[in-house]
Amino acid sequence: MCSLKRHATSVALILVIALPAANVLAQTVQKQGTGVISGRVTSGDKGIANIPVQLYAQDRFPNRSAIASARTDYQGNYRLTNVPAGRYTISAVAPTMVAQSDSPYGGPGKLVTLAEGETVEKVDFTLVGGGVITGRITDADGAPVIDEHIQLNQVGQQGQMRSPMMLNPFMYQTDDRGIYRIYGIPPGNYTVSVGASKEDGSVSYGGGSRGYFALTYYPSVTDQSKATVIEVKEGSEASNIDITLGRKEKTYVVTGRVVDESGQPVPGVAVGYGALMKNGQTGGFAGGIPSDAQGRFRLEGILPGRYVTTLWLYGNKSNNGYSNPTQFEVLDSDISGLEIKMQQGATLSGVAVVEGTTDRSVLSQLNQMWVSAWPVGGRSQQVPWPELSRTQIAPDGTFTIKGLRPGKFSLSLTPFPPVPGFKLSRIEHDGVPQREFEITQGTQITGVRLVIQYGSGSIRGIIKTDGDALPDPRRMSIGIRPLTEMTGSQVPSIQVDQTGRYAIDSRGRFLIEGLPTGEYEVILNIYPNDGERRRPVLVRQRVSVTNGSESEVTLTINTTQPEGGNNE
Repeated sequence: MCSLKRHATSVALILVIALPAANVLAQTVQKQGTGVISGRVTSGDKGIANIPVQLYAQDRFPNRSAIASARTDYQGNYRLTNVPAGRYTISAVAPTMVAQSDSPYGGPGKLVTLAEGETVEKVDFTLVGGGVITGRITDADGAPVIDEHIQLNQVGQQGQMRSPMMLNPFMYQTDDRGIYRIYGIPPGNYTVSVGASKEDGSVSYGGGSRGYFALTYYPSVTDQSKATVIEVKEGSEASNIDITLGRKEKTYVVTGRVVDESGQPVPGVAVGYGALMKNGQTGGFAGGIPSDAQGRFRLEGILPGRYVTTLWLYGNKSNNGYSNPTQFEVLDSDISGLEIKMQQGATLSGVAVVEGTTDRSVLSQLNQMWVSAWPVGGRSQQVPWPELSRTQIAPDGTFTIKGLRPGKFSLSLTPFPPVPGFKLSRIEHDGVPQREFEITQGTQITGVRLVIQYGSGSIRGIIKTDGDALPDPRRMSIGIRPLTEMTGSQVPSIQVDQTGRYAIDSRGRFLIEGLPTGEYEVILNIYPNDGERRRPVLVRQRVSVTNGSESEVTLTINTTQPEGGNNE
């Protein structure tokens, strides 16, 4: 049984292409440039040979193909040449070892912001031996539990738990002997668990009649507070971390049908469901389960607990209506006869246009954009449920959002991965600027015009200090505030990017691209160290941006500035 959890374990799989070992550097470059990045990979005070070093563009997530790669020579040196200007994460990939990370986004590697023709040296990595945790999972009869997922949770200083990012998700599964072996673990404190919890807001899908094991921690306890914390040291191995599970518990099947307001079956619409937690909030969600020709749907592998089911509108083009969530509780038997009543939803349609360019290669990216409708003023339902409705923009710029329930909605662009340079400038309805839309039952709103501004300007920045050293880049973030007056009554806001596009590297460099012509305020936020009781420090600088050009800005940190002050 697979589980979708609200706090799901994030695992990144990096595929390394084996290159021939040699005393000279073997290198692959996908796109030509003029920059150079070099450094050394060591363990202790010795260089490590034949370690792959890979370069990834920060704005290409989740398409993680390497921009350049190289292997270290016999002294541990590497050199990446012909690298285009841009923002990158560079990683030394050694599955059984651990490298330091200065990324604020939790992934391995170091951030590098590279200018055209720039040479960046001493991007070094010190690798330490990763730890190992291994053990065996058995059931109540002592038989091996095969192909069961292991959860590894790192315990913080305050006792909080989080899942570490590991490179190989396959090592989290037990083999045919019930044995698991997790390697390359960073030093720290961890707990190990197996199974699913009825209390954590998880939902399962595709479980069928396989059943599930109750969430059990090492050493075979179901109470998290009694779990044994395992200390992982550099190069250590914690063996015999065995867990004996209880009897496999049964999962259940929930069936029902979707009907319209007259009670007639509705075929071919997507159904979703989510788990209700003790605090009344909704945990994980699963969706996209279609109704058949008679409007029937079937949910399998359901754990005991409280749930809510409704129509699934997220990214679905076939649902023309909406429904109110239907609650149900699974105790010790299957449930049948659920009814989801679809009501006639409203539609909102229009066209998206791009200002600031006539470049066909730019305009062709318009259909990579999604338009989303968000409820305004809180949720319109008693039961929490994602009410996001969205649709992809067609190649000709038209869009139609279906199945909207009554209420107020705002529109936004939600491209993922982000499309650089595109920004929603204003929204018009029949030529009048509009901030939100009042939706009534079954209405059809047409004549909406999304004006998208395209920008090709950029800001290249450097952070300096009048002290000895820069703060840790993981304690700093960059935001920008457009100062140019905007059409309509929209208020310029601070934009803080969460995808790495505004990331600050260890040298204090950053690059912000895809900005339209205008005036901006660049804002550096410096957060206090853990345990410090003070407000963040802000450093501000105004800068002018012009399409097709790069503006430079220097932000200087005043170390004598009062707590929570504001450098100008």
